[in-house]
Amino acid sequence: MQDLYEGDLTEKMLVKQLTSVETSLISNSVKEFHKPSLAEHHITLGGYSEKWYRQLHKATWIVCGMKLSTLDECISKISASTNKRSRDEYIDTVESYGEGNWTYEFMHKVTELHNSVGALIEAGKKEEALKLMQEAGMAYSVASYPNLNGDKKALQAQVNNVKNYRDYLNLGNIGFKELEVPVDLKGIKHNIKAWLLHPKKDEPVPLIVFAGSLENLFSDYDKLYQFLVRKLGCAVVCMDNPRTGQNSSVPLDHDSSVLHRNVLDYLVANEPIIDKNRIGAVGLRFGGNIVTRLSFMRCNLLKFSVLIGAAVNKVFVDNNNLDLLSQMQRAIICNKIDKDAAEWNSCLPILSQFSLKKQGLLGTITKTPIKVLYSERDFFCDEEDAKLLVRSSAGGELVKLKPGNLTSMIDTIIKELQESVEKYFKV
Repeated sequence: MQDLYEGDLTEKMLVKQLTSVETSLISNSVKEFHKPSLAEHHITLGGYSEKWYRQLHKATWIVCGMKLSTLDECISKISASTNKRSRDEYIDTVESYGEGNWTYEFMHKVTELHNSVGALIEAGKKEEALKLMQEAGMAYSVASYPNLNGDKKALQAQVNNVKNYRDYLNLGNIGFKELEVPVDLKGIKHNIKAWLLHPKKDEPVPLIVFAGSLENLFSDYDKLYQFLVRKLGCAVVCMDNPRTGQNSSVPLDHDSSVLHRNVLDYLVANEPIIDKNRIGAVGLRFGGNIVTRLSFMRCNLLKFSVLIGAAVNKVFVDNNNLDLLSQMQRAIICNKIDKDAAEWNSCLPILSQFSLKKQGLLGTITKTPIKVLYSERDFFCDEEDAKLLVRSSAGGELVKLKPGNLTSMIDTIIKELQESVEKYFKV
Protein backbone atom coordinates (compact mmCIF):
# COMPACT_ATOMS: atom_id res chain seq x y z
CA MET A 1 0.00 0.00 0.00
CA GLN A 2 3.02 2.27 0.43
CA ASP A 3 3.18 3.55 -3.12
CA LEU A 4 -0.29 5.12 -2.88
CA TYR A 5 0.48 7.05 0.27
CA GLU A 6 3.77 8.31 -1.02
CA GLY A 7 1.51 10.35 -3.30
CA ASP A 8 2.74 8.90 -6.62
CA LEU A 9 -0.52 8.97 -8.57
CA THR A 10 -1.93 12.03 -6.87
CA GLU A 11 1.18 14.14 -7.40
CA LYS A 12 1.00 13.40 -11.12
CA MET A 13 -2.61 14.51 -11.07
CA LEU A 14 -1.67 17.85 -9.51
CA VAL A 15 0.26 18.92 -12.61
CA LYS A 16 -1.78 21.54 -14.50
CA GLN A 17 -3.56 20.09 -17.52
CA LEU A 18 -4.40 22.99 -19.79
CA THR A 19 -5.58 21.06 -22.83
CA SER A 20 -8.44 18.88 -21.58
CA VAL A 21 -12.03 20.06 -22.07
CA GLU A 22 -13.76 21.62 -19.09
CA THR A 23 -16.44 19.32 -17.69
CA SER A 24 -19.52 21.47 -18.37
CA LEU A 25 -18.70 21.44 -22.10
CA ILE A 26 -18.60 17.63 -22.42
CA SER A 27 -21.71 16.30 -24.21
CA ASN A 28 -23.11 19.74 -23.52
CA SER A 29 -22.22 22.31 -26.20
CA VAL A 30 -25.30 24.44 -25.47
CA LYS A 31 -24.71 28.15 -24.97
CA GLU A 32 -27.67 28.69 -22.67
CA PHE A 33 -28.58 26.16 -19.98
CA HIS A 34 -32.04 24.69 -19.60
CA LYS A 35 -33.48 25.88 -16.29
CA PRO A 36 -35.90 23.34 -14.81
CA SER A 37 -39.17 24.70 -13.50
CA LEU A 38 -40.42 24.12 -9.95
CA ALA A 39 -36.94 23.02 -8.87
CA GLU A 40 -37.67 23.76 -5.24
CA HIS A 41 -40.56 21.31 -5.23
CA HIS A 42 -38.66 18.24 -6.36
CA ILE A 43 -36.20 16.19 -4.30
CA THR A 44 -34.71 14.91 -7.56
CA LEU A 45 -33.18 18.36 -8.02
CA GLY A 46 -31.55 18.38 -4.60
CA GLY A 47 -28.49 20.62 -4.59
CA TYR A 48 -29.60 22.45 -7.72
CA SER A 49 -28.61 26.09 -8.10
CA GLU A 50 -28.69 28.39 -11.09
CA LYS A 51 -25.15 29.49 -10.22
CA TRP A 52 -23.61 26.02 -10.46
CA TYR A 53 -23.40 23.51 -13.31
CA ARG A 54 -23.13 20.60 -10.89
CA GLN A 55 -25.85 19.77 -8.40
CA LEU A 56 -24.23 19.93 -4.97
CA HIS A 57 -25.38 16.77 -3.20
CA LYS A 58 -23.59 17.73 0.00
CA ALA A 59 -25.84 15.75 2.35
CA THR A 60 -25.40 12.59 0.27
CA TRP A 61 -21.63 12.99 0.05
CA ILE A 62 -21.43 13.45 3.81
CA VAL A 63 -23.51 10.32 4.44
CA CYS A 64 -21.18 8.44 2.07
CA GLY A 65 -18.08 9.41 4.01
CA MET A 66 -16.98 13.00 3.42
CA LYS A 67 -16.70 15.58 6.16
CA LEU A 68 -18.70 18.79 5.88
CA SER A 69 -15.55 20.78 6.59
CA THR A 70 -13.79 19.14 3.63
CA LEU A 71 -16.68 19.91 1.28
CA ASP A 72 -17.02 23.48 2.47
CA GLU A 73 -13.29 24.11 2.13
CA CYS A 74 -13.16 22.87 -1.46
CA ILE A 75 -16.39 24.59 -2.51
CA SER A 76 -15.22 27.84 -0.93
CA LYS A 77 -11.98 27.76 -2.92
CA ILE A 78 -13.89 27.04 -6.13
CA SER A 79 -16.26 29.93 -5.43
CA ALA A 80 -13.48 32.37 -4.64
CA SER A 81 -11.39 31.62 -7.74
CA THR A 82 -10.75 34.46 -10.18
CA ASN A 83 -9.33 32.12 -12.84
CA LYS A 84 -10.97 32.00 -16.27
CA ARG A 85 -14.21 30.07 -16.48
CA SER A 86 -15.58 28.42 -19.61
CA ARG A 87 -19.03 29.70 -18.62
CA ASP A 88 -18.81 32.95 -16.68
CA GLU A 89 -22.20 32.56 -15.07
CA TYR A 90 -21.40 29.14 -13.50
CA ILE A 91 -19.05 28.97 -10.54
CA ASP A 92 -17.70 25.43 -11.04
CA THR A 93 -16.44 25.88 -14.63
CA VAL A 94 -12.84 27.06 -14.11
CA GLU A 95 -11.11 25.90 -17.28
CA SER A 96 -7.51 25.10 -16.42
CA TYR A 97 -6.45 22.39 -14.02
CA GLY A 98 -5.34 24.56 -11.13
CA GLU A 99 -6.71 26.62 -8.27
CA GLY A 100 -10.48 26.95 -8.46
CA ASN A 101 -10.94 24.02 -10.84
CA TRP A 102 -13.45 21.53 -9.40
CA THR A 103 -11.34 18.42 -9.93
CA TYR A 104 -8.12 20.11 -8.82
CA GLU A 105 -9.48 21.30 -5.48
CA PHE A 106 -10.87 17.90 -4.46
CA MET A 107 -7.76 16.08 -5.70
CA HIS A 108 -5.57 18.52 -3.79
CA LYS A 109 -7.55 17.65 -0.65
CA VAL A 110 -6.96 13.93 -1.26
CA THR A 111 -3.21 14.53 -0.97
CA GLU A 112 -3.69 15.83 2.57
CA LEU A 113 -5.91 12.85 3.46
CA HIS A 114 -3.34 10.39 2.11
CA ASN A 115 -0.57 11.93 4.18
CA SER A 116 -2.70 11.48 7.30
CA VAL A 117 -3.63 7.91 6.34
CA GLY A 118 0.03 6.94 6.00
CA ALA A 119 0.81 8.26 9.45
CA LEU A 120 -2.17 6.48 11.00
CA ILE A 121 -1.22 3.16 9.43
CA GLU A 122 2.31 3.45 10.73
CA ALA A 123 0.94 4.23 14.19
CA GLY A 124 -1.29 1.12 14.05
CA LYS A 125 -4.52 3.14 14.15
CA LYS A 126 -6.35 0.99 11.64
CA GLU A 127 -9.96 2.12 12.22
CA GLU A 128 -9.05 5.80 11.95
CA ALA A 129 -7.08 5.07 8.79
CA LEU A 130 -10.05 3.24 7.26
CA LYS A 131 -12.35 6.22 7.88
CA LEU A 132 -9.89 8.56 6.17
CA MET A 133 -9.51 6.14 3.25
CA GLN A 134 -13.28 6.07 2.88
CA GLU A 135 -13.29 9.87 2.85
CA ALA A 136 -10.45 9.86 0.30
CA GLY A 137 -12.52 7.56 -1.90
CA MET A 138 -15.46 9.96 -1.79
CA ALA A 139 -13.12 12.88 -2.51
CA TYR A 140 -11.89 11.06 -5.63
CA SER A 141 -15.48 10.42 -6.65
CA VAL A 142 -16.57 14.02 -6.08
CA ALA A 143 -13.45 15.16 -7.97
CA SER A 144 -14.63 13.20 -11.01
CA TYR A 145 -18.34 14.04 -10.54
CA PRO A 146 -20.56 13.86 -12.54
CA ASN A 147 -18.37 11.12 -14.04
CA LEU A 148 -18.78 11.92 -17.70
CA ASN A 149 -17.20 9.63 -20.23
CA GLY A 150 -14.36 11.48 -21.96
CA ASP A 151 -13.55 13.80 -19.04
CA LYS A 152 -9.77 13.38 -18.87
CA LYS A 153 -9.36 15.01 -15.48
CA ALA A 154 -12.11 12.81 -14.06
CA LEU A 155 -10.51 9.72 -15.57
CA GLN A 156 -7.34 10.13 -13.52
CA ALA A 157 -9.39 10.65 -10.37
CA GLN A 158 -11.27 7.41 -11.14
CA VAL A 159 -8.03 5.49 -11.64
CA ASN A 160 -6.77 6.72 -8.26
CA ASN A 161 -10.12 5.85 -6.69
CA VAL A 162 -9.85 2.22 -7.79
CA LYS A 163 -6.41 1.89 -6.21
CA ASN A 164 -7.59 3.57 -3.02
CA TYR A 165 -10.62 1.26 -2.82
CA ARG A 166 -8.48 -1.83 -3.31
CA ASP A 167 -6.13 -0.77 -0.51
CA TYR A 168 -9.09 0.17 1.68
CA LEU A 169 -10.61 -3.31 1.32
CA ASN A 170 -7.27 -4.97 2.02
CA LEU A 171 -6.74 -2.94 5.17
CA GLY A 172 -10.33 -3.57 6.25
CA ASN A 173 -9.83 -7.32 6.10
CA ILE A 174 -12.89 -7.97 3.96
CA GLY A 175 -13.00 -10.67 1.31
CA PHE A 176 -13.09 -9.35 -2.24
CA LYS A 177 -12.33 -10.29 -5.82
CA GLU A 178 -11.88 -8.05 -8.83
CA LEU A 179 -13.69 -9.66 -11.73
CA GLU A 180 -13.20 -9.39 -15.47
CA VAL A 181 -16.05 -11.05 -17.33
CA PRO A 182 -15.61 -11.38 -21.11
CA VAL A 183 -18.71 -10.69 -23.18
CA ASP A 184 -19.54 -10.22 -26.83
CA LEU A 185 -21.92 -7.30 -27.36
CA LYS A 186 -23.15 -6.87 -30.90
CA GLY A 187 -20.00 -8.46 -32.29
CA ILE A 188 -17.59 -6.42 -30.14
CA LYS A 189 -15.67 -8.07 -27.33
CA HIS A 190 -15.61 -6.38 -23.92
CA ASN A 191 -14.31 -7.24 -20.47
CA ILE A 192 -16.83 -6.23 -17.82
CA LYS A 193 -15.09 -5.13 -14.64
CA ALA A 194 -16.88 -5.83 -11.39
CA TRP A 195 -16.16 -6.27 -7.69
CA LEU A 196 -17.31 -9.14 -5.50
CA LEU A 197 -17.24 -8.33 -1.79
CA HIS A 198 -17.93 -11.14 0.67
CA PRO A 199 -17.60 -12.29 4.27
CA LYS A 200 -14.57 -14.46 4.93
CA LYS A 201 -16.46 -17.72 5.46
CA ASP A 202 -15.98 -21.31 4.36
CA GLU A 203 -19.63 -21.94 3.42
CA PRO A 204 -21.55 -20.33 0.51
CA VAL A 205 -23.26 -17.03 1.33
CA PRO A 206 -26.24 -15.14 -0.14
CA LEU A 207 -25.56 -12.64 -2.92
CA ILE A 208 -26.89 -9.12 -3.49
CA VAL A 209 -26.51 -7.66 -6.99
CA PHE A 210 -26.25 -3.87 -6.67
CA ALA A 211 -26.80 -1.23 -9.37
CA GLY A 212 -26.43 2.51 -8.74
CA SER A 213 -27.17 5.75 -10.55
CA LEU A 214 -25.56 6.98 -13.78
CA GLU A 215 -23.67 9.83 -12.12
CA ASN A 216 -22.00 7.73 -9.42
CA LEU A 217 -19.05 5.35 -9.21
CA PHE A 218 -19.47 1.83 -7.83
CA SER A 219 -17.44 2.65 -4.71
CA ASP A 220 -19.75 5.50 -3.65
CA TYR A 221 -22.08 3.00 -2.00
CA ASP A 222 -19.41 1.36 0.17
CA LYS A 223 -21.24 2.02 3.44
CA LEU A 224 -24.20 -0.01 2.14
CA TYR A 225 -21.86 -2.81 1.02
CA GLN A 226 -20.22 -2.89 4.44
CA PHE A 227 -23.63 -3.20 6.10
CA LEU A 228 -24.67 -6.05 3.80
CA VAL A 229 -21.38 -7.93 4.15
CA ARG A 230 -20.49 -7.36 7.80
CA LYS A 231 -23.93 -7.21 9.45
CA LEU A 232 -26.15 -9.33 7.20
CA GLY A 233 -23.48 -11.79 6.03
CA CYS A 234 -24.20 -11.34 2.31
CA ALA A 235 -21.83 -11.08 -0.61
CA VAL A 236 -22.28 -8.04 -2.87
CA VAL A 237 -21.41 -7.72 -6.53
CA CYS A 238 -21.11 -4.15 -7.78
CA MET A 239 -19.72 -2.39 -10.84
CA ASP A 240 -19.65 0.87 -12.73
CA ASN A 241 -22.52 1.29 -15.17
CA PRO A 242 -22.00 1.35 -18.95
CA ARG A 243 -20.06 4.39 -20.22
CA THR A 244 -18.85 5.06 -16.66
CA GLY A 245 -15.56 4.51 -14.85
CA GLN A 246 -14.13 1.03 -15.29
CA ASN A 247 -16.84 0.13 -17.81
CA SER A 248 -16.66 3.30 -19.89
CA SER A 249 -15.97 1.34 -23.07
CA VAL A 250 -19.28 -0.54 -22.85
CA PRO A 251 -22.15 1.22 -24.66
CA LEU A 252 -25.45 1.95 -22.96
CA ASP A 253 -28.68 1.10 -24.73
CA HIS A 254 -32.18 -0.12 -23.92
CA ASP A 255 -30.75 -3.41 -22.60
CA SER A 256 -29.62 -1.62 -19.44
CA SER A 257 -29.00 -4.79 -17.41
CA VAL A 258 -26.48 -6.34 -19.81
CA LEU A 259 -23.47 -5.86 -17.52
CA HIS A 260 -25.13 -7.01 -14.32
CA ARG A 261 -26.85 -9.90 -16.09
CA ASN A 262 -23.63 -11.26 -17.57
CA VAL A 263 -21.73 -10.87 -14.31
CA LEU A 264 -24.53 -12.62 -12.40
CA ASP A 265 -24.49 -15.50 -14.89
CA TYR A 266 -20.71 -15.72 -14.52
CA LEU A 267 -20.88 -15.88 -10.73
CA VAL A 268 -23.61 -18.51 -10.71
CA ALA A 269 -21.55 -20.67 -13.08
CA ASN A 270 -18.10 -20.13 -11.56
CA GLU A 271 -18.09 -18.80 -7.99
CA PRO A 272 -18.42 -21.42 -5.21
CA ILE A 273 -18.75 -18.83 -2.45
CA ILE A 274 -22.18 -17.84 -3.80
CA ASP A 275 -25.30 -19.59 -2.54
CA LYS A 276 -27.12 -19.90 -5.86
CA ASN A 277 -30.45 -20.38 -4.11
CA ARG A 278 -30.24 -17.06 -2.26
CA ILE A 279 -29.73 -14.17 -4.69
CA GLY A 280 -31.37 -10.76 -4.55
CA ALA A 281 -30.88 -7.39 -6.22
CA VAL A 282 -30.97 -3.72 -5.22
CA GLY A 283 -31.26 -0.82 -7.66
CA LEU A 284 -31.09 2.92 -7.08
CA ARG A 285 -32.20 5.53 -9.66
CA PHE A 286 -31.07 4.27 -13.10
CA GLY A 287 -29.88 1.19 -11.26
CA GLY A 288 -33.57 0.54 -10.60
CA ASN A 289 -34.05 0.28 -14.36
CA ILE A 290 -31.23 -2.25 -14.47
CA VAL A 291 -32.59 -4.31 -11.58
CA THR A 292 -36.15 -4.25 -12.92
CA ARG A 293 -34.97 -5.73 -16.22
CA LEU A 294 -32.92 -8.24 -14.25
CA SER A 295 -36.02 -9.15 -12.24
CA PHE A 296 -37.76 -10.16 -15.46
CA MET A 297 -34.84 -11.69 -17.35
CA ARG A 298 -33.39 -13.62 -14.38
CA CYS A 299 -36.56 -14.30 -12.42
CA ASN A 300 -35.39 -17.92 -12.07
CA LEU A 301 -32.42 -16.69 -10.00
CA LEU A 302 -33.66 -13.69 -8.02
CA LYS A 303 -35.52 -14.29 -4.77
CA PHE A 304 -36.36 -10.60 -4.44
CA SER A 305 -35.54 -7.10 -5.66
CA VAL A 306 -35.57 -3.74 -3.91
CA LEU A 307 -35.92 -0.58 -6.01
CA ILE A 308 -35.17 2.90 -4.64
CA GLY A 309 -36.46 5.85 -6.65
CA ALA A 310 -36.21 3.73 -9.80
CA ALA A 311 -36.10 5.46 -13.19
CA VAL A 312 -38.19 3.09 -15.29
CA ASN A 313 -40.76 4.96 -17.35
CA LYS A 314 -42.10 8.52 -17.18
CA VAL A 315 -38.77 10.26 -16.74
CA PHE A 316 -37.87 8.95 -20.21
CA VAL A 317 -41.14 9.63 -22.03
CA ASP A 318 -43.20 12.25 -20.23
CA ASN A 319 -42.49 15.82 -21.37
CA ASN A 320 -43.35 17.30 -17.98
CA ASN A 321 -40.83 15.00 -16.26
CA LEU A 322 -38.19 15.53 -18.92
CA ASP A 323 -38.51 19.30 -18.54
CA LEU A 324 -37.58 18.95 -14.87
CA LEU A 325 -34.13 17.54 -15.65
CA SER A 326 -31.34 19.99 -14.90
CA GLN A 327 -28.74 20.75 -17.57
CA MET A 328 -26.26 18.55 -15.75
CA GLN A 329 -28.73 15.66 -15.72
CA ARG A 330 -29.37 16.17 -19.44
CA ALA A 331 -25.64 16.13 -20.12
CA ILE A 332 -25.17 12.95 -18.09
CA ILE A 333 -27.81 10.92 -19.92
CA CYS A 334 -26.69 12.28 -23.31
CA ASN A 335 -23.07 11.47 -22.48
CA LYS A 336 -23.96 7.86 -21.70
CA ILE A 337 -25.72 7.42 -25.06
CA ASP A 338 -22.94 9.24 -26.97
CA LYS A 339 -25.05 12.29 -27.79
CA ASP A 340 -24.89 16.03 -27.10
CA ALA A 341 -27.44 17.76 -24.90
CA ALA A 342 -27.41 20.64 -27.39
CA GLU A 343 -29.44 18.31 -29.62
CA TRP A 344 -31.90 17.48 -26.87
CA ASN A 345 -34.98 17.02 -29.03
CA SER A 346 -33.22 14.51 -31.25
CA CYS A 347 -32.17 12.57 -28.14
CA LEU A 348 -35.72 12.10 -26.88
CA PRO A 349 -36.59 9.12 -29.13
CA ILE A 350 -33.47 7.34 -27.82
CA LEU A 351 -34.35 8.12 -24.21
CA SER A 352 -37.84 6.72 -24.71
CA GLN A 353 -36.27 3.33 -25.42
CA PHE A 354 -35.30 3.11 -21.73
CA SER A 355 -38.96 3.13 -20.70
CA LEU A 356 -39.65 -0.39 -19.46
CA LYS A 357 -43.35 0.18 -20.11
CA LYS A 358 -42.61 0.98 -23.73
CA GLN A 359 -40.36 -2.08 -23.89
CA GLY A 360 -43.34 -4.18 -22.83
CA LEU A 361 -41.94 -5.40 -19.52
CA LEU A 362 -44.03 -3.28 -17.15
CA GLY A 363 -47.61 -4.38 -17.47
CA THR A 364 -46.62 -8.04 -17.60
CA ILE A 365 -45.78 -9.91 -14.41
CA THR A 366 -42.49 -11.32 -13.15
CA LYS A 367 -42.43 -13.91 -10.39
CA THR A 368 -39.63 -11.97 -8.69
CA PRO A 369 -41.10 -10.14 -5.65
CA ILE A 370 -40.23 -6.45 -6.07
CA LYS A 371 -40.29 -3.98 -3.19
CA VAL A 372 -40.63 -0.43 -4.53
CA LEU A 373 -39.52 2.53 -2.42
CA TYR A 374 -40.60 5.95 -3.69
CA SER A 375 -41.00 9.55 -2.52
CA GLU A 376 -43.72 12.08 -3.23
CA ARG A 377 -41.73 14.81 -4.93
CA ASP A 378 -39.53 12.53 -7.03
CA PHE A 379 -40.10 12.78 -10.77
CA PHE A 380 -37.65 9.96 -11.45
CA CYS A 381 -40.15 7.59 -9.85
CA ASP A 382 -43.52 9.07 -9.03
CA GLU A 383 -46.43 7.24 -7.45
CA GLU A 384 -47.88 6.17 -10.80
CA ASP A 385 -44.64 4.47 -11.89
CA ALA A 386 -44.14 2.97 -8.43
CA LYS A 387 -47.59 1.37 -8.49
CA LEU A 388 -47.00 0.12 -12.04
CA LEU A 389 -43.84 -1.62 -10.83
CA VAL A 390 -45.70 -3.28 -7.96
CA ARG A 391 -48.48 -4.49 -10.27
CA SER A 392 -45.81 -6.00 -12.53
CA SER A 393 -44.51 -8.26 -9.77
CA ALA A 394 -45.94 -11.31 -8.06
CA GLY A 395 -45.71 -10.35 -4.41
CA GLY A 396 -44.87 -6.71 -5.19
CA GLU A 397 -44.76 -4.30 -2.27
CA LEU A 398 -45.08 -0.51 -2.18
CA VAL A 399 -43.25 1.60 0.42
CA LYS A 400 -43.67 5.37 0.52
CA LEU A 401 -40.68 7.15 2.01
CA LYS A 402 -41.79 9.86 4.43
CA PRO A 403 -40.56 13.39 3.83
CA GLY A 404 -37.71 14.30 6.14
CA ASN A 405 -33.97 14.60 6.26
CA LEU A 406 -31.72 12.29 4.26
CA THR A 407 -30.58 10.35 7.31
CA SER A 408 -34.11 9.31 8.25
CA MET A 409 -34.85 8.27 4.66
CA ILE A 410 -31.67 6.18 4.56
CA ASP A 411 -32.62 4.55 7.87
CA THR A 412 -35.96 3.54 6.33
CA ILE A 413 -34.25 2.19 3.20
CA ILE A 414 -31.83 0.11 5.30
CA LYS A 415 -34.71 -1.20 7.43
CA GLU A 416 -36.72 -2.25 4.35
CA LEU A 417 -33.69 -3.86 2.74
CA GLN A 418 -32.85 -5.79 5.89
CA GLU A 419 -36.44 -7.03 6.14
CA SER A 420 -36.27 -8.39 2.58
CA VAL A 421 -32.93 -10.10 3.20
CA GLU A 422 -34.21 -11.74 6.38
CA LYS A 423 -37.52 -12.76 4.76
CA TYR A 424 -36.20 -14.28 1.55
CA PHE A 425 -32.74 -15.47 2.64
CA LYS A 426 -33.83 -16.68 6.08
CA VAL A 427 -30.80 -15.07 7.74
